[in-house]
Amino acid sequence: MKTDKTAIELTPYKKTVPSSPINVRCLYTVHYFRYGQKFAFKGERHDFWELVYIDSGAAEITAGDKTLVLTQGECYFHKPGEYHNIRTDEQFANSVIVSFGCDSAAMSVLEDARLTLGEAEKSLLNKIVRESSDAFTDKLNDVYLNKMHRSPDAPFGGEQLIKLYVEQLLILLCRRRFAADGKTESGGEPKERQAKNAGELVERIKAYLAENTYGTITIDGVANAMFFSKTYVKSVFKKGTGQTIMQYFSSLKIDEAKKLISYNRYTFTEIAYRLGYSSLHYFSRQFKKSTEMTLSEYARSIKVDDVL
Repeated sequence: MKTDKTAIELTPYKKTVPSSPINVRCLYTVHYFRYGQKFAFKGERHDFWELVYIDSGAAEITAGDKTLVLTQGECYFHKPGEYHNIRTDEQFANSVIVSFGCDSAAMSVLEDARLTLGEAEKSLLNKIVRESSDAFTDKLNDVYLNKMHRSPDAPFGGEQLIKLYVEQLLILLCRRRFAADGKTESGGEPKERQAKNAGELVERIKAYLAENTYGTITIDGVANAMFFSKTYVKSVFKKGTGQTIMQYFSSLKIDEAKKLISYNRYTFTEIAYRLGYSSLHYFSRQFKKSTEMTLSEYARSIKVDDVL
């Protein structure tokens, strides 16, 4: 007997409308400039946000009544209505400037924010610039551009991607600021939840370090992988483990070295190479510092234990 599919009632699912704490309502300009020596922009103010990022070199910016020098990898957010300009002295500089409209309350944490971007955030900026160059006909190095013109050959969905990339960048940066302040978008969170979140971050860092035991790491790399500031990940990890990130990572390598020595298959030089040490000498020093035994002494102790 055939079932009448039209007679089957719809399954009663309940929808969830995603919240949008960051909503970019419009774009004004996307620039990629190369400034020569002694360049000076006349200065302006407008009723929308402007992100200034220094891709290379250094530039001096004015933000209201403040003056500061941004160097490679740093960005600054000019809030709506703020007078600002940019100039160079004896240096050259490359910069990305993205101006956009956003009325979201969460943007208040980015007011007057000077931040160093991680690799994930730099990648998003790169996508914004590349997509803009395809979506619009304007030259991105036109310092006085005040309106972008749509390209008739723009890739499908290009403008939407730019909006999404900008929103993603802003969300990541807001998260960093909230984490640094110990707050959430709503202004705070219970201590129990803070402790849980910090504990989860410590475990994520541990997992990341374990995955890289046979390589090398940097604190910047850990921070970028966690999408938090360097200061925050260092503080949370030390508070949660009693060790610095590098101390913990070193102990992982030493434990792995002990295991490899016990296999009796590799020379000390091979073990040093496999674990990413810069030299056998450095490996030997780190091993003795941790175990109070030389590599040879430890290897002999393993053999004695086997005999006993």
